[in-house]
Amino acid sequence: MNRENPAEELLRMKQHDLEVRQRLLDAGKLQEGYAPEMEAVHLRHSRRLEEILAETGYPSIRKVGREASEAAWFLIQHSISRPDFMRRMLALLRSLPPEEIDAKQTACLEDRIRMYEGKKQLYGTQFDWDEEGRLSPVPCDDLRRVAERREKLGFPPLEQQIDRMRREQTFFPDRQWLRRHHARALAWLEKTGWRTRPASLPEEESSFPDFPPAPGKISGKETGKIKKRIAKMEKTGYTS
Repeated sequence: MNRENPAEELLRMKQHDLEVRQRLLDAGKLQEGYAPEMEAVHLRHSRRLEEILAETGYPSIRKVGREASEAAWFLIQHSISRPDFMRRMLALLRSLPPEEIDAKQTACLEDRIRMYEGKKQLYGTQFDWDEEGRLSPVPCDDLRRVAERREKLGFPPLEQQIDRMRREQTFFPDRQWLRRHHARALAWLEKTGWRTRPASLPEEESSFPDFPPAPGKISGKETGKIKKRIAKMEKTGYTS
């Protein structure tokens, strides 16, 4: 059976991802978890991308054009249930000549991996809801250094990015939703292998995640149980 052109296939997979996401979003199925249908799409596309890599190498700008190369990176960014694959792709992107890949893509992938690993971002590209329900960058490295890195790659100042994200924000979760979100996100990080639970940490009742960005800042009496767990994790070195 003849395969379609790799560039066309990459663009088709990205479009399919966006269409499924929009349909699930319209149906209200993305606010209460990583929808199984969405995860299935991500996994199927990720595995097909891995086959393309084995057949032709990385879909660089020179090989497939800028738009299709960006689509390949988009599929990698959504391979969140496959930590080892994402890490291998980061190493591969770092090895490519500068003209073969957009450096911003490598930065975004590195930030996403660091976020899931519980490490501080280097570029401030990944966002989550803060304790007030506003979109904010997940924890970052020294902000002066973040600003320098962003400027070097051509990202807008972080303050402008925060302003844009909040102007475009359409979902404003309450504290009850945020508590559930963060607890389930932690469970998902363990389930998928992004993080390993120290023996000193007890099992939690929650076992399935909301859509899983790394936990944001948690505070207030309402978040007592989660806050205590975060503090214990930080003490054991679990989150860094």
